[in-house]
Amino acid sequence: MEKAASKQFVAGSCYSYVISSKGEAIVIDPHISLLGDYRVYLRKNKLQLKHIIDTHTHADHFSLAVVLKKEFGAKVLMHEKAISEVADVRLKDNDEISVGVVKVRVIYAPGHTDDTVNLYCEGRLFTADMLLIGSVGRTDFQNGSPESMFDTLQKIKALPDSTVIFPGHDYHEKKSSTLGAEKKTNPFMLALDKEVFTRDMRLKKIPKPFNIDNIVRVNQKGQAVSLLMISPADAMAAAAKDLNIKLLDVRSVLEFGQSHIKDSLNVPIDILSLKLNELAQSNQSYIVLCRTGNRSPMAADMLIQSGIRNVRVMEGGLTRWQKERLPVIKGEGGISLERQVRIIAGSLVLLGILLAWLVSGAFIFLSIFVSCGLIFAGLTDACLMGMLLMKLPFNKKLYKTKSGGGTCAMG
Repeated sequence: MEKAASKQFVAGSCYSYVISSKGEAIVIDPHISLLGDYRVYLRKNKLQLKHIIDTHTHADHFSLAVVLKKEFGAKVLMHEKAISEVADVRLKDNDEISVGVVKVRVIYAPGHTDDTVNLYCEGRLFTADMLLIGSVGRTDFQNGSPESMFDTLQKIKALPDSTVIFPGHDYHEKKSSTLGAEKKTNPFMLALDKEVFTRDMRLKKIPKPFNIDNIVRVNQKGQAVSLLMISPADAMAAAAKDLNIKLLDVRSVLEFGQSHIKDSLNVPIDILSLKLNELAQSNQSYIVLCRTGNRSPMAADMLIQSGIRNVRVMEGGLTRWQKERLPVIKGEGGISLERQVRIIAGSLVLLGILLAWLVSGAFIFLSIFVSCGLIFAGLTDACLMGMLLMKLPFNKKLYKTKSGGGTCAMG
């Protein structure tokens, strides 16, 4: 039998998916910034969108479900516990969803939230924000529960080790894993004592996603349809034609300094609330952009809620703008953390060699120590020097708006 095809879509740290079989498709966790990408993929592969599935009520980004529902006439599916004015069909544990000749099994997976489902299809598990690569979803909002998370992980462990894991997020740009690998290396999967697991989860204090209350409200009520999207090319043309239209870049000062669009206005999202009156009084129209399209819908929602009506969101952010070879102004905007690590590590290695040659051979251990640190960073993707540099006031200021708030992961 022909296997189902699956396609992963990326918007910043958010992953969404299309599963298709025999001309039919379902989309899982559609992201507000990717409407054009889904349209192109469905059209190119001659697919009819049958179902839209939000695996839970998202708190860190806007769902595109209501927009796709309106455009394609597909039904929105969510768990029966989801508070939603958008959902047409309510899912339960072990329900089956048909797409072409393939069955997708629903696995109720509470923990991150109480309305989370995972989807199992032909050896692939779409784990939403429950099981992430090397981590799990946080459990401290939207009726999340560390006890439920522990129980869900035990249930998932019963699946074959060869099961390929496709998460709803990853903050290190890893696209997939296997259940076997996670059972061996993921510290949350290795936990065996429920009481210890629960205690440790409750002790972790993580910043909440930016503008969380508004995001949840928009997703529950399906108000994302009011966010008007515009392509980069159309945004450039609109701004050139009408001087009253302003490109509003909500990335951090560091990101803006490294590259930006000519004449765009930079207001980092974490200080946007302080500038709302000023922006409203300018009587301008705004096209909001960020790096990939994750922060800009949140910022646009803030503008709209403050009474600014002429607001649009640029699809795909500056990343897509540059992919389409539209002009940008490049500058340093500060030294990136990665470059700082390279400069300091290289300097320490050179210093160790010079001191070993000129003063004492014992100084060679300085070079060896730094080299071991770099090897450790490469193997674990955890750079101790980078972590220390992040604590410097200069870096705190530059990087604090990079992620636009907290994450959905525990670590």
